[in-house]
Amino acid sequence: MTEKQRVRIRIESRSGSETTVQKARGDLYRKGDHTYIRYEEEPNELGRTVTIIKLEENQIRIIRQGDVQAEQTFVPGEKRTGFYHTPQLRMELEIETHKLTSEAIHGIGITRWSYDLYASGTHAGAYRIKLLIQEE
Repeated sequence: MTEKQRVRIRIESRSGSETTVQKARGDLYRKGDHTYIRYEEEPNELGRTVTIIKLEENQIRIIRQGDVQAEQTFVPGEKRTGFYHTPQLRMELEIETHKLTSEAIHGIGITRWSYDLYASGTHAGAYRIKLLIQEE
């Protein structure tokens, strides 16, 4: 494993005409062929959560740990199951990823993907994500 590198993270999530932007600072590190980005989300009414984004060739996995627990895996052309769990509720998720492109080198750069999200069997929306990772 290589040493950690401080990075700035910007995540744009678009669904329909709505766009949300999340910014954070975190650590990027590599282990084998995989790149990991770890950051703490801004504390909110749901509590404290640490997010880990695992970037692999043609696959992204997002793991949230803490007061919010969630897991989502994105593989183009495939449906994958995941979950979202807070102290108040637990939802089973199904993620159908349509497209995944990356202009990132060892995690630094832009990665984009689009998917349909199903929560407890019901279509919850179509999303387009843009993940920008910059050296601090």
